[in-house]
Amino acid sequence: MKKRMHPAIIVKILLIVGICAFSLFPILWCLSTSLKPESQIYEVPPRWIPREVTWVHYGQILRDSNMLHYFKNTVILATGTTLITMTVSVLAAYGFSRYKFTGSRCLIWTILFARVLPRVAVIIPYYIILKELKMINTYPGLILVYLTICLPVAVWMLKGYFDNLPIEVEEAAVVDGCSPFRVLVEIVIPMCKPILATVAMNAFVLSWNEFLFALTMTDGKAMRPISVGLAFFIDEMGVHWGPLMAASILMSIPAVIFFSLAQNQMVRGLSAGAVKG
Repeated sequence: MKKRMHPAIIVKILLIVGICAFSLFPILWCLSTSLKPESQIYEVPPRWIPREVTWVHYGQILRDSNMLHYFKNTVILATGTTLITMTVSVLAAYGFSRYKFTGSRCLIWTILFARVLPRVAVIIPYYIILKELKMINTYPGLILVYLTICLPVAVWMLKGYFDNLPIEVEEAAVVDGCSPFRVLVEIVIPMCKPILATVAMNAFVLSWNEFLFALTMTDGKAMRPISVGLAFFIDEMGVHWGPLMAASILMSIPAVIFFSLAQNQMVRGLSAGAVKG
């Protein structure tokens, strides 16, 4: 006789299926729209699966020199922001975790408060600062602004992870003659691969998708990232859904690849890097 499934398990399965469907539906609809001929995109009622598949929208994007330039800008900005975030956040979080000094607790909360502020509240001050530094419409200027988004969360995640590491291993290394910097590089960082993958993915996705700061701090096509470039598929003639969806799919591929490569480490990092109060 088959064992009946407990109602609670059935509810959990239904919830998981519902959440997955809710999350995947926009992606699948985006993919479907990008593969439809122009005449099928505006059909009523909408057709979920295209009658015929066309790659014309993808060809249009890949032949567009502006979109390729936007993509290059996005890669530079996201890569630069991720590398700097990882370097600075590791040093800052390790300092907060291992060295106690007057005002350290207040300072770490101040770092988090910088992330809590809504972006519209700081966009004008940031613009004025970058203008005075002559960094408007430059890679360093945009990366500097992106860091204000990525660094606070990265520092807090890493500090929580460092707090849980056994300090006895580091003390033994110091006794053997290791300098504090060698302890960090040769002992602590190799033990932190999960949380480092999580921090890198978080910083990469945040900087890859950033729109508001990128729109405000750039002037013209030269420094425009692809997140801003997508907005120009909406003009006085309406929304160009086919190219917009195709560009959105292409834009998401690097983040998906990055996530696929780092997912095992990220799961461990998210669970082990929880911040302690």
